[in-house]
Amino acid sequence: MEKSSENAEKRRRLLDSLQNNLDEAMLDLQIYKKALALFEDDPSTSTVLHKHLLETVATPITDKFLYTLDMSNKLKTGVEIGDNSNETLVLSTADRASLAKTLPEPLSVKAQSLVEALAGETIDAFMDALRALAEESGLSVKNSDENSELSKLHAYHKDLTAQVASETDKIALLPKVIALLFLKVYNKAILVPERAISAIISRLKGKLSDSAFKLLTDYHNATVTLSALRAAATGAEDEDCLVDRILTKEEHLEEMMPKLKALALGKPEN
Repeated sequence: MEKSSENAEKRRRLLDSLQNNLDEAMLDLQIYKKALALFEDDPSTSTVLHKHLLETVATPITDKFLYTLDMSNKLKTGVEIGDNSNETLVLSTADRASLAKTLPEPLSVKAQSLVEALAGETIDAFMDALRALAEESGLSVKNSDENSELSKLHAYHKDLTAQVASETDKIALLPKVIALLFLKVYNKAILVPERAISAIISRLKGKLSDSAFKLLTDYHNATVTLSALRAAATGAEDEDCLVDRILTKEEHLEEMMPKLKALALGKPEN
C-alpha cells in the first residue's frame, strides 16, 4: 500500500511537470504561429517556417509528453523508475514511434497521431494532435490571452536584445537581428531558419529606411558569400587564394557588425 501511494505521488509530480511544459509550449506555438500567417502567399517559405517550428518548439514537447506518459504508465503498473523528471530528452523518430505504440489505448492512438503530425508540414495539425493527446491524458490545454502574449513578447524582446548585444559570431548575428527587427516592426515573434532568411528580410522592406534595409541586405549577401568561400576552401587547390578572400570578407563583416547591431538595438525607422 505504501509503494502504491509512493508511485501515485511520483505520477502526480510527473504530470504536474508535464502540464507546466505543455502550458509553455502551447503559448510559444500560438505566438509563433501568428507570424507564419504573413507568409501564406509564399508556400515554399511557409513550409520552411512551419517545419522549423515543428523541429524547434514542437519536438521537445512531443518528447517530454511521450516520455512522461510512458513513465506514468510504468508507475501505474508497479514498475520502478528513477527520479529523472527534469531530464532533457532527445528522442529519435524510432523512439517516438515505439513509445507511442507501447502506451495503453486510447492514449496510444492519440500519441501515434501526434508523432505523425510532428513529421508533417503544418503546425496546425500538430497543435490539434497535441490538444487531443493532452485531453486524453487528463491535462488542460490553455488558449493564450492578450496579457500572456504581451508578457511573452516582452520576454522575447528582452532575450533577443541581449543576444544581439552579446553576439560575436558574424554569421550567427544575422538571424537574431532579423528576428528582433521583425518583432519590432510587426509585433510578432518569428524563428529564423537559414533557408528563410531572404524571404523574411523581404518582409522588412518598406518597414525600414532605405539605408537600413540596404545594410541588412548587404550584410546578408556578405554572409552568404563567406559561407560559400569557407565551404569551397576545404581541400581546394587554390586554398591560399580562397583564404585571402575569406579574410577580406570577414574583415568586411567585422566592420559592418556594429552598424547592424545599432540598427537592431535602436528604433526602426518607418
